[in-house]
Order: sequence, then C-alpha cells, then structure tokens
Amino acid sequence: MDQKEKIKKVIGNFVKNHNIIYKTAKDKRIKNRKAYDQNKKTRQLQKSLSKDRFNTYLDSIYKEDPDSTHKASDSTYKENE
Repeated sequence: MDQKEKIKKVIGNFVKNHNIIYKTAKDKRIKNRKAYDQNKKTRQLQKSLSKDRFNTYLDSIYKEDPDSTHKASDSTYKENE
C-alpha cells in the first residue's frame, strides 16, 4: 500500500469507531449475536410475509424458545385450539 491508502484506511477506521450510531450497533451485535440475527430476520420477514404467515412464524418461534419469559397461560398469548 502506498502512503495515501494507509492514511485513508486509518482515517476511515477512526471515523467509524467514533460514530456513536455505528459503535452502539456494533456493540449490540457483538454482545448478543443470536438475538440480533433473530431480530433482523424477523424484521425482514415482517415486510415480506402476509400478516397470517408472519403470525404463524412468530408462534413457531415462541413455542421453540425455552428461555421465553411468557407462558402459554399469559393473557397476551392465546394458543389456537
């Protein structure tokens, strides 16, 4: 690399690492990658799926999640009978 490219790279990294929005997004992803990826996938599917299919997708995630804080008896969640 010549000197100009090195300087450009150093300045680019400095700007990225001192940008509050970029830094917080990067830190959130590093702290909890699984939840970050799941939330990203959910946001994308919400835009592409119909309302019924998206709700079915959410139900399947809800039922698979063993760490869920909500229970089936919770008033906000009603299982189809």
